[in-house]
Amino acid sequence: MSPSVYAESSNPAKGLVLDIPALRKVIGDPPEIGSKSLQRDLDILFWLQNSRNPSGVRNAWTYLDKVLTVFEPALGSDFSKTAPKIKKKLPQFIKLVNNVKDTFKKEISRDRPFVAYSTIKPCLPLEDSKSYPSGHASWYTTASYLLADLFPQRREPLLLTGRQGIYARPFCGLHYPSDVEAGHRLGKAAAQQIIRSPQWSKFKLSVQQEAKRALNPPPAGLPLINY
Repeated sequence: MSPSVYAESSNPAKGLVLDIPALRKVIGDPPEIGSKSLQRDLDILFWLQNSRNPSGVRNAWTYLDKVLTVFEPALGSDFSKTAPKIKKKLPQFIKLVNNVKDTFKKEISRDRPFVAYSTIKPCLPLEDSKSYPSGHASWYTTASYLLADLFPQRREPLLLTGRQGIYARPFCGLHYPSDVEAGHRLGKAAAQQIIRSPQWSKFKLSVQQEAKRALNPPPAGLPLINY
């Protein structure tokens, strides 16, 4: 295998180790039973449930899968055509955060709101994993901040897309608001750790040409969304 082929097939996040104790401190603990914080969670969930409409539910389904293509309208480009390496390699950094999130979920072991309260009716497919912190929230937050670092010109639309991915979870009753708040804190803190790493610096340098091409109008026939 030639050096160039090896470099292309390797994991750009290899050797990067996140500071797990620091991230555990960032997310904190979920609200206790009987606390005002838990009541706030429930009040928000029931308000969202009672205010749902078909348009909002359809929008929530847009963010069901954790895929970078959701960010394409905010970028105004088709990743497969303009930035295939970014599309393929960026998830390897996000995977590190996902693994940490799984560890925290098992440790904290908070039941989903629809498990604890039968009056909460989800509008997305049910999931049997634990609830705190939200994996979708940590994924969408991490992805949006890493993409914003690669594409600072589109920072606000990218971050807003990430927030929409987060909002869909309590809107559809899959998570308590405190779950997604913890997931957002986890994703943001982890993204900051990743961005400071030499692995990210090397990766960012290697995809500079792709990043420029992705911002070249007309990118890939996609309408550019401005918020």
